[in-house]
Amino acid sequence: MWRVAGRLKNSGERLINPIRAFSSLSSQEPISWSFWRQSIANSGESTFLRNFQLPRDRSSLAQLMRTVATNKERHGDFVPRVVIQSVCKAYKSLDFDGKRIFQLTLARDLHVDASELKQQLVSVAKTIDTITDTSGSVDWDHEQLEKYLRSTRQLRESLTPLHELLFHQVLSQLPNGMLFLVQLRADVRQTLSKGHTTLLKNELVALRALDSELQTFLAAWFSVGFLSLERVTYERSSGALLEKIIRYEAVHPVGTIIELKRRLGRGRRCYAFFHPSVPEEPLVFVHVALVPELASSMGYIKEQTEVLEHEHDAKAAIFYSISSTQPGLQGVDLGNYLIKEVAKRLQEELPNVSLYSTLSPIPGFTKWLQISEANVISPSEKDQLMASGFDSLLSALATPAWNEDQALLRLLKPILLRLGAHYIMNEKKRGKALCPVANFHLRNGAIFERLNWLGDPSPKGLSQSAGLMVNYKYDLNKVEANNEQYLLSNTIAIGEQPKSLLNTK
Repeated sequence: MWRVAGRLKNSGERLINPIRAFSSLSSQEPISWSFWRQSIANSGESTFLRNFQLPRDRSSLAQLMRTVATNKERHGDFVPRVVIQSVCKAYKSLDFDGKRIFQLTLARDLHVDASELKQQLVSVAKTIDTITDTSGSVDWDHEQLEKYLRSTRQLRESLTPLHELLFHQVLSQLPNGMLFLVQLRADVRQTLSKGHTTLLKNELVALRALDSELQTFLAAWFSVGFLSLERVTYERSSGALLEKIIRYEAVHPVGTIIELKRRLGRGRRCYAFFHPSVPEEPLVFVHVALVPELASSMGYIKEQTEVLEHEHDAKAAIFYSISSTQPGLQGVDLGNYLIKEVAKRLQEELPNVSLYSTLSPIPGFTKWLQISEANVISPSEKDQLMASGFDSLLSALATPAWNEDQALLRLLKPILLRLGAHYIMNEKKRGKALCPVANFHLRNGAIFERLNWLGDPSPKGLSQSAGLMVNYKYDLNKVEANNEQYLLSNTIAIGEQPKSLLNTK
């Protein structure tokens, strides 16, 4: 299994792969950094990196990772950098099962030290009893104050998992270490998804905890203060970046570079958030159309931006596509900051623009209809469908080219608009909108302003949303109040059109 790392310099004796030697050690014999230093010096960095392999058994792997995590960095010491690069490089080459073992080792064997935590809890409990007064408050004049503060600091340190120390080592020692951690979380989420029925219950629990801790760790580094907002243009952005915009586009696929050029042309804008640690990777990006009024369809956006002579003539900015590029940053709020930052930028550049809104799909709407139609269709709507020869709404939507049949469109329009409004307003998950796009914008403080009939008649738009699209309007003077109402009381800010749709059956 193990390969030879190379030959000793000035000697015919082979140097055994350090991991092989390492894996034979018992847990009572921690490997020393001097061992790594000599191994790297003898084989050379490139050979060490090339031949390094991770142990497959959990005990040896855990010992290796604990050694790396607890290393005290010394200025100018090359060993931690080389070893951590080797560990990360070896991890990326593992198959699915190998990565699963690595992740479980991180989650279980590099969690908090239970015995140390117990000891610190006892210590803090003793000092608290000593230093608090009869009301339970700390006596800041007590002679044992320093001991109390020291014990609370040590307790806090004992609550830090070892894998968090390893994450910091990766950031400090590995080029693109941040991207490695983002990919690591994406891998953990993939393991949870694929292994939902095969992993043991406690393995699922451990990996979910690791996923949550990675999310918290990454969220601190990807807060808006660390991000830079940049405009993507066809003329000035790199070819590599343009290719990524095409590849990562999640809402309205870009078929060719010519199509992308049009989306970055007159009357259009594209903005992306970047992080200084991964400057070549757009983390999330949004496409904006500058048009005369609230857009009702993708066709309207195409027509109006093509005839727009001057961007300063536009009155509305329509966010019609927002895409996150990194699965490992799921749950880290980037998109909401992006929309608000772009709105601020446009306010400065185009003071004539007074309306900010999305043109959004309703993903999951037709799937919801498949499950819920019988419960949400009204008797009168059922009768209308039956009179037209359809035993259900879904059977009508299964008609080939239904969106081109004028008689069928007249039948379906009021039914689908009402059900679309119902889906966004009344279908819930933990009290919030079931529709993920609606929940995203409502959490940001947007208003459910309008439903648009046949806003997206593309095959994807018809299959996901029955062609419906939604305007979520961002009234910049009300976003904070709307956000608070939605988060605290699940109240959705709603416009007049969807409100009227909900009152018709």
